[in-house]
Amino acid sequence: MYRMSAKPMITAEQIQTRVKEMAAEIKESFDFDIILSALTGAYMFTTDLSRAMASAKHRIAFIKASSYGSGMESCGKLKVTGLEKLDLKGKRVLVVDDILDTGNTMITLVAMLKEMGVSDLRSCVLMNKEERRVVDYHADFVGFEIANEFVVGYGLDFNEDYRTLPEVWTLEEV
Repeated sequence: MYRMSAKPMITAEQIQTRVKEMAAEIKESFDFDIILSALTGAYMFTTDLSRAMASAKHRIAFIKASSYGSGMESCGKLKVTGLEKLDLKGKRVLVVDDILDTGNTMITLVAMLKEMGVSDLRSCVLMNKEERRVVDYHADFVGFEIANEFVVGYGLDFNEDYRTLPEVWTLEEV
């Protein structure tokens, strides 16, 4: 059995402030053609980030990249769908994900994109769990550094629950 923490780890106001800051950082340093968003966890972040860059001309594409089943630990096997429908050769791509944890998902996705002929690639994550990293990968744009806790809300789920919360909460076992 699980319960949410007594208060949010990251409030809705903190998220919105940081998303606007990140949008400005990205617009200033990377002229991209397309945002490639990893569903389902990054959908809220991608929406808010792309709206904050409204003056920038860009396309958005969604892929499904998952290494989690119904548990709290990655199963270690990355399943990616949606890339086969995209022509990214010669494009400058901003990959957006909710959380950079072990790094396995992002490093595998980056390798796949390079094989597709992407000309320039940067990554953007809402949250980074550096202490969990098992591969040498670091995102270009990071919203928040967080501890090794299981988080939900603002697009992130546990068994498809909690996604629609506007804040990020930790989920604790009871």
